Amino acid sequence: MFDSVGRAVETLASEYAVHPDVDPAFDLAEFFQPALDDADPQATVGSSRKQAFRSTVERGRTLTDAGVDLPIDEVVVRLVEVANNQSIEAGRRAAYLDYCDGLFAFAALTLELQERYPSAPVDTTVDHLSEAAGAVVTDDLRGGLSAIQAAAEELYRTAVVVRRADQLFAALSAAGASQFGRAKATLGGTLDEAIAQRDMDHIDTVAERLDSVTDGKWTRNDLLNCSHREFEVLVADLWREGGFDARSTKYVQDYNIDVIAESDGRRELVQAKQYKQGHTVGVSTVQRTAGLLVEFDADSVAVVTSSSFTDNARESVSRMDEQVRLVDGEQLCDLLTRSQLVPSL
Repeated sequence: MFDSVGRAVETLASEYAVHPDVDPAFDLAEFFQPALDDADPQATVGSSRKQAFRSTVERGRTLTDAGVDLPIDEVVVRLVEVANNQSIEAGRRAAYLDYCDGLFAFAALTLELQERYPSAPVDTTVDHLSEAAGAVVTDDLRGGLSAIQAAAEELYRTAVVVRRADQLFAALSAAGASQFGRAKATLGGTLDEAIAQRDMDHIDTVAERLDSVTDGKWTRNDLLNCSHREFEVLVADLWREGGFDARSTKYVQDYNIDVIAESDGRRELVQAKQYKQGHTVGVSTVQRTAGLLVEFDADSVAVVTSSSFTDNARESVSRMDEQVRLVDGEQLCDLLTRSQLVPSL
């Protein structure tokens, strides 16, 4: 994936640029920028690079203090020895400095990912970075470069998912509406799972769901994105939005009435049918529901579905009075979109 450590640093620095609405758990700028500045090995280490050595050593010590699970302290000791050993040729000393800049940048990103998303898979990355750190101690930078590149490729796969997750979390937080509380909790669990699996397709699915949540527009897919029981509760919530004292119920005297709604002394019975498109509600269901008016001393009945009704069912209702009404999937989505209810993630 990466033809050099410098290219890996550049790509990851760009990928993990701080999103304006996200506060990182760990400041990466001080680690990435030196690695970017020194992406190409320098031929000499003159007085101008003495401060660079000091800065790199301090970054290493910062990682050690932060508790990164790598032998960074051993690397720092070796880097100090190299910086002070004038017998080591300048090009070799420059190579050590550039190598450690890259190593520390990737170690800092690993720590950031662990801190920000505990579900992020970094074990393999840590193994590669441990090998790369060991290469500094044994003076095998050439062999360590392959370990750094392998770590970078692992980090890239995780970082691209995490940054997209950051953006989705920020977008949801920016919505700011109180009714998004459940959606935020659902999103958190879903994104943690996607990060753990590094599944960008899963992330994209969440993004589509988030778009639906934040714009409040309901689709038929939203009606199917819940259990049968949740669909019944949704219908009850919609009736409650309309001013009814509505309660969902499982079964009432075996007649399968899903919602009983009352307002100003009027009672309406609602039967909710969560069907996929193409599975239509027939005339027998409509007539059976209409027959419950007297049984339950109700003023009206409604049959609500996520799909549609047969022509016979609609014709049957047209011969009844206004006590019976049908709400198909398209009408239900329109009513929900105009309500304060938001699609579930």
